[in-house]
Amino acid sequence: MISFEFSVVLRGYDPQAVDALLAPAVAALATVDESARAGAVAALRRANLPVVLRGFDRAQVDGAIASLTAQLEGASGSEPDPDLSDGWSVHTAEFDVALRGYDVAAVDRLVEQVGRALASGSATARAEAAVAVRQAVFAVKFRGYARQQIDRFLQQAARELA
Repeated sequence: MISFEFSVVLRGYDPQAVDALLAPAVAALATVDESARAGAVAALRRANLPVVLRGFDRAQVDGAIASLTAQLEGASGSEPDPDLSDGWSVHTAEFDVALRGYDVAAVDRLVEQVGRALASGSATARAEAAVAVRQAVFAVKFRGYARQQIDRFLQQAARELA
């Protein structure tokens, strides 16, 4: 079963509306009934989620919706995307800027290193990137990347590099 974990941010999507939209789509992934899958895709495409003061991160939810739609439109019974549980993956990492967050330049360098290591297929590059991820310590600066998102990125990168 796929579960979602989205960051809660100011001016995000209403959590109850997101849950109500995604639950039937996740259930449709487990079925081979093409009409159920088509209905779930239609619901995802016409979704107009309300924005509330404190809600789920819109970019993460939009990424989850796009991934679910692609999976539902794919072959019946296809394997769920393991990166879907976070709503994003190491390959498409984008982070929100927070008032007090991690140093943007340092995080960007690490993200580039992880991306190059994953793309290269080299065991040495992957091992070096895994060590860099484990040892990563970022300074907290004014207008840096959201710390919670970076921490989740580091966990995801460690899993993919292992």
